Amino acid sequence: MKKMTGVKTKELLLWLSIVEMYVDGVSSEKITFKTGTGLSDSFPVAAFELEQ
Repeated sequence: MKKMTGVKTKELLLWLSIVEMYVDGVSSEKITFKTGTGLSDSFPVAAFELEQ
């Protein structure tokens, strides 16, 4: 997803807007979030799965 709006994260006492999120490949186990300043961080896909 690119050009996202309305999503923010707090890093080092600053609020940064998330502008992109992506998964590298079909079998990837990480979701990467990117800010407009070029900072990015990855998290396990399992952290975003819904419990049944």
